[in-house]
Amino acid sequence: MINFLIFSLAMMVVLHMYFYSVYSHLLSTLIILEAMVLFLLLFTVSYTMFNMEGLTIYLFTLTLSVCEASLGLSLLMSFVKMKGNDLISSNKSLM
Repeated sequence: MINFLIFSLAMMVVLHMYFYSVYSHLLSTLIILEAMVLFLLLFTVSYTMFNMEGLTIYLFTLTLSVCEASLGLSLLMSFVKMKGNDLISSNKSLM
């Protein structure tokens, strides 16, 4: 169980570093964020099993991840509808 906790934290760190290296495509960043949320959910499940606590924090994290996914998808669709692709240029992203 401890090995799984360490593995999920290590994957979160790796995905966090990869998130900062891939920032030109919106779809790639959203997929990395969803993978980070998946490992966060696995971490909360293993942590609650290890400490014998309730799964309230798991349900709260799951609810926030669903909201984040729906907002990210709507942002992606509106961005693609306006620009025609998901390529983010740093100087024109605020316009």
